[in-house]
Amino acid sequence: MERIHNKTLIQSYVEKNKLNKLFTDFSDEDIQLYRFYKGEMIYITGEEILNMYFVVEGKVKIYTNTIDDKRLILRFQKAVAVIGDIEFIDNDPALHSVEASSDCIAIGISYKTIREKLGSNPIFLQYLLESITSKFRTKTNSSINLLYPVEVRFASYLLSTSNEGKDSSFQEEMKNISLTDISEMIGTSYRHLNRVITKLSDESIIKRENGIIHIQDIEKLKEIARDNIYE
Repeated sequence: MERIHNKTLIQSYVEKNKLNKLFTDFSDEDIQLYRFYKGEMIYITGEEILNMYFVVEGKVKIYTNTIDDKRLILRFQKAVAVIGDIEFIDNDPALHSVEASSDCIAIGISYKTIREKLGSNPIFLQYLLESITSKFRTKTNSSINLLYPVEVRFASYLLSTSNEGKDSSFQEEMKNISLTDISEMIGTSYRHLNRVITKLSDESIIKRENGIIHIQDIEKLKEIARDNIYE
């Protein structure tokens, strides 16, 4: 994590993402700007949270740990993504782990400042309500996602971990995560995932070469993903 000391840039992100209606009483010292690099953890399940983050650039991956200590992906969120809102309301440790799926820029505000300046602000409370409602809807969908064929889940995962679904190469992703990890994330076995990869390769939709997956037909992959069940 790297803090960005640029007041002009902060103001630009606030205005661009229409957050100025929430931060009307905030000073320059109240709002911080951070860069999280791809693969960096923002929250880890169970850790104490001190700041709420508004991801204004990039994409984050949210996952949970199952009872047998496996990681199961819940969703990917693009900007603007609010991180730490549920924990703020419940005053609990991090409910899920949040990882930067790409390089991200986030506005960070301490819980202390939010409670002092926004605790009873109806506009802010409405904003939180909409954000939290969306997440609970997604949590319900995450159970339904497990009913989709593995081919759909894998295609959605590839699209979500790419550069907004436009990049044809997954070299960096495949360097940092194994097929075992991916199978765990999407709730299947390594063998089943390997069969799916072989099938998609035979159909010339993807290509696996030296441990790296390349997309050969992104439109076909999007068709399989059914509008991407993780986003």
